[in-house]
Amino acid sequence: MRELLSKVAFIIALTFVWELMRETCHYSELLLPGIASIGEALWTERWEILGKTVFSLKIIAMGLSTAVTLAAIGTFISMSGKMFSEIMTDFMAIMHPLPGIAILPVAILWFGIGIKAILFVIIFSAVWPLINHFYTGFRSIPANQLEVGRNLGLSGVKLALLVMLPASFPHILGGLRTGWARAWQASVAAELVFGAAGGEGGLGWFLYKKRFMMETPGVFAGMVVIILIGIAVEYLIFAGIEKRTVKKWKTIVD
Repeated sequence: MRELLSKVAFIIALTFVWELMRETCHYSELLLPGIASIGEALWTERWEILGKTVFSLKIIAMGLSTAVTLAAIGTFISMSGKMFSEIMTDFMAIMHPLPGIAILPVAILWFGIGIKAILFVIIFSAVWPLINHFYTGFRSIPANQLEVGRNLGLSGVKLALLVMLPASFPHILGGLRTGWARAWQASVAAELVFGAAGGEGGLGWFLYKKRFMMETPGVFAGMVVIILIGIAVEYLIFAGIEKRTVKKWKTIVD
């Protein structure tokens, strides 16, 4: 309750600073709309925003689940031998720093303007940080923990589930957080910068249209929804998983 109240107080303070800055600097509605205008845009466009939000979440879920699957396979291959580990390390050194939006022109050439191009960018953006975290997590398992597990008669799947997974889970959870953030960034950037969604799109396409029509309150309304979804996912999903796993297992400092 105390944590929730502190966040509400922070939002109220931020709102106050926003309005104070508008009044003192005399910004127009076109550059910096008021909170009331943003709230009105949220209400007026609520059904369109809801539809775009569902579209964005659906495409991000598809891309992120595919990226997690590919990352798990990549990690398994990397752990299979020194040669595979070196190949994957080289791949990550090349691909990980490359922003997903940088490959969008190539994705449009290969898949055309539409959902397939955005999905490709989302998967590309999320898979490399996921592999990096998964691989680091499994490599950082203390050798004495593995020895204790083996001395207790664990091996194969049991050793993986009861020893390796809990020991590496802080890295896995960190990878999922990073992958989720990268997937959102890639989805919005692809639609916003290139209009890659075409006629049907998500929140990025909504921002693109509102910017094109100079409806600034609508742009900020879309941004507010993206921020709220990010906060909701962090506190309702990731924080819950963290509380029930790594904090409960005492594998991280609370």
